[in-house]
Amino acid sequence: MGYARGINGTLGQHMRYAARHVWSRPGVQKRVLALLKALIHQREVDICCLLEVDTGSFGSHGMNQLNALMDEEYRYADAQSKYGTESRHHRAPLTAGKSNGFIARRDYPFETLYFTVGTKRLIYRVRLGAGLTLYFTHFSLKRAVRERQLYELFELADGTEGEVILMGDFNVLTGLDEVRPLLATRPLTLLNDPAVHTFVFHRRRLVLDLCIASKSLAARASLEVIPQPYSDHAALLLTL
Repeated sequence: MGYARGINGTLGQHMRYAARHVWSRPGVQKRVLALLKALIHQREVDICCLLEVDTGSFGSHGMNQLNALMDEEYRYADAQSKYGTESRHHRAPLTAGKSNGFIARRDYPFETLYFTVGTKRLIYRVRLGAGLTLYFTHFSLKRAVRERQLYELFELADGTEGEVILMGDFNVLTGLDEVRPLLATRPLTLLNDPAVHTFVFHRRRLVLDLCIASKSLAARASLEVIPQPYSDHAALLLTL
């Protein structure tokens, strides 16, 4: 979501709205949240996983964006600091409240896990049903740290009974070759079309937001990449 700052990744918007990275008016956030909420209801999603959602920081003027997305249809939700409760960023004035989370139609059992390395460490594990588990997270921008985190997530998948889905911002800035060696030795497959970018920065077009799933799910799975006018990242819609 980019904390609902309403910046779509073009150079002009990054320059014009640079101050929003530090502080953003509630009106800007409400417009962004209205667009996202309309998409959620239009597509009738069962669970919407959110990266970079603000639960009330200095930069959001104290606005809890997760609460703004919830309603009678989406009553179940959770959000946690993306840094982990032991990190100094959890309480620092400019980073407290910066979170990942989800809203859902049903009360799915879930757990919060944490990478052993990196600044962003939060991993959600959500039990979607018997024998189906979803992991979603936000990986490091640093290549060496990201390699460790990728290994840890795939190890979690290895130890999970049944079918798995791995989603999130993988930040594979050097390309999909970062994940291919891990896929080669496991019964998992990448559902993204490598030709369809999910991230925009000026003239750069990258595939950063990935959906990886058990190969047994691939035949009944479809992934749609939906560009968002308020963020430099597209939304991923996985349908089983």
